[in-house]
Amino acid sequence: MGRAEKKLLRKQSLIEATIICVNKYGYAESTIQRIAAVAGLTGGTIYRHFDNKHDLFEATMRHLLKLVLTEEQRAVAVAQTDTDRLKGVISSKFAPALFNSEFCTVWLHFWAHAQSNPGFSRIERLSDRLLRRSLNRYAKRFMPPEDAEAFVSEISLIVDGLWIAHAQRGSELTSQMADEIAQGCLRSHLQP
Repeated sequence: MGRAEKKLLRKQSLIEATIICVNKYGYAESTIQRIAAVAGLTGGTIYRHFDNKHDLFEATMRHLLKLVLTEEQRAVAVAQTDTDRLKGVISSKFAPALFNSEFCTVWLHFWAHAQSNPGFSRIERLSDRLLRRSLNRYAKRFMPPEDAEAFVSEISLIVDGLWIAHAQRGSELTSQMADEIAQGCLRSHLQP
């Protein structure tokens, strides 16, 4: 394995360790030392790959967003109609790989700090913009523009709310339940 591949593996290992630490200890208590220990590396190793803790956290948030987008692309790729594509965009937000306690909790920690962290804020705004664009792309094909806009706003809030609800410790909200709630919103907009 070459040097570049090793560097990439270490970075990925640090990102995965960050996810574990933020889920276990929370944002503020996820120290460089804890992250390094989970990754099986020294604290100094982190600084060879990231300038500081915030850079590592931003890279982790970008990684999570990439996973969300990959899941969406996968769902849209198998859909046959625009309605199915729209359903796929919605369902992808509740895919078991994403809509689990660990993923939602970590995303929520980063989302909560977006107000004070410009890097997180950019990633959060990008995430919101991409979701709205995907929803709007298909909704406007069979809804009047004002209805499509209202639907996109409504479903975006529902997705955010369900993720927040699921991030709560002890939540019994399942991926299937969340998807059914969101799909119910779509059904209500599709009825004549």
